[in-house]
Amino acid sequence: MSKQAMLMGLLFAISSGLGGLAYAGESPNAGTETSLNDAGKADPVSSNQLYSEMRIQGGQYAQNYRHQMLTGDFTCDDVVDRIAGWVDLDSPDGPRFAMLFVTNHGGKDQSEVRYLPFESSEQVALCIHDETAPPIMSWQENSTEFMAEVIGDERLCNFAIRVDDFMCDAPQFFYSQEPAGNGDHWLFFRN
Repeated sequence: MSKQAMLMGLLFAISSGLGGLAYAGESPNAGTETSLNDAGKADPVSSNQLYSEMRIQGGQYAQNYRHQMLTGDFTCDDVVDRIAGWVDLDSPDGPRFAMLFVTNHGGKDQSEVRYLPFESSEQVALCIHDETAPPIMSWQENSTEFMAEVIGDERLCNFAIRVDDFMCDAPQFFYSQEPAGNGDHWLFFRN
C-alpha cells in the first residue's frame, strides 16, 4: 500500500472521528427519540446509557472516579432514571461535586450535568470538601402540600435529589417537565 493511500485513509479516519465529538454540557443523544416498549413507555435508563453520558458530559475520566448512583423514577413518569454523582478533580477551579441526571422522560433521552463547587459563597455550593468522605446523594419523596407551600411549585415532580455534606443545608434538585429559560429540567432548591 502506498504512503499516499495510507495517509488518505488516516485523514478519513480522523475526520470521521472528529465529526462525532461532543463537549461537556452537550450530549449527541439529547432529545433523541427512544423506542417505546410493548407497554407504550420508554425503557428504563440502562447502565450503558448512563456511562456513555458520563463520558460525554463529564469527560473521559468521569467514569474512573468513585461515583454514587441513584436508580428510580425521579421524573414522575413511571420510567426508571439514573443519577450519578462524583467528585470531579479535573477542573482548573478546584474540586467540584458533579451530578449527572439521565432520563428517558416522555420517550426522549435527556441528560443534564450540574457542578456544585466546594467552600464557596454561592447558593449552589457545598460547604466543605473532605477528601476521605465525598458528599452523599439521596432522594426524598415529598407531599403535594410541601411542594406547593415550601418549594412553591406543585407541578414539579415531588422527588428531591439531595446532596449532603453534613455541614450546611442540602442542595436539592427537582424535575420539571417544562424546562427553565436556560433549558434545564432539573431545578435547584435550597432552604
